[in-house]
Amino acid sequence: MMGRGAGQWRGALQAPDGPSPGAVGVRGEENDMRRSALTIVAAPMVLAASAHAQVGVIYEQPPATSEGNVSGGYYSNLLSDTFLYDDFTLGADALLDELQLWGFGIMYDSSIVITLYEGGGPEGVGPAVASRTFSEDDIDVVVTDGWVEDVHIWWPEEHATLPIDPPIRLEAGREYWIGVAGETDLVWSFRALDGDLSILYSDASQQDFWDQNDTDMAFRLVGRPASPADLAEPYASLDFNDVVAFLFAFVSGDLSADLAAPIGVLNFVDVAAFLQAFATGLP
Repeated sequence: MMGRGAGQWRGALQAPDGPSPGAVGVRGEENDMRRSALTIVAAPMVLAASAHAQVGVIYEQPPATSEGNVSGGYYSNLLSDTFLYDDFTLGADALLDELQLWGFGIMYDSSIVITLYEGGGPEGVGPAVASRTFSEDDIDVVVTDGWVEDVHIWWPEEHATLPIDPPIRLEAGREYWIGVAGETDLVWSFRALDGDLSILYSDASQQDFWDQNDTDMAFRLVGRPASPADLAEPYASLDFNDVVAFLFAFVSGDLSADLAAPIGVLNFVDVAAFLQAFATGLP
């Protein structure tokens, strides 16, 4: 087993761009209401909350294994100009604390590059929103022997755990793509037991995409529920940064501040919802 490190993500997931204030039903005379709301929210003393909810699985596509019997494998490698992607969507807002992968070659590469992308691009994969390079010292790897049914050989199965510190906030209902590639050697990803059969490949420059719609990448996301009031880094704490983020979104008409019905309208109900969520603390 290799040592586990924390590391840092480069970038953070951003809320989608919201419509202009007029597009969300806020009339010109309501601007004064927003300024009043700003005063109401900013006036109290803001205390940081740091309690943590229990960490658990928030999404998974486990490998098709039974007592070490591995079913298939697909690879990616930056030097061979190949990058592997798979998509996922969460049912609730969450903080991502850990990524787990099943494959081969993870412990032999000098480093592994993991990137999160928005969905909705021309090829399905949109702009990158967070990227992390993990060295050998950052990764825990447990190795078991496995029989690869597709090619009828014994092949070690590596279950790798990659810590995400600080955590990354993921939004419910939003499509993401996770990209995995080794920097020097081939990194194989074992086939998942279930999924939507829609992995993608591209060259390293993302100029050429191609699909392979008969398999899924085996991975697991571990995290915890996210508070509606936890809007700014550092995530997993409620502090003045979150207040500023809410106020900025509210005043600018960004729908990330639309925390309560009626949906599409920013008003005092959203301010009250933010204050309640902030006072309640982290889930």
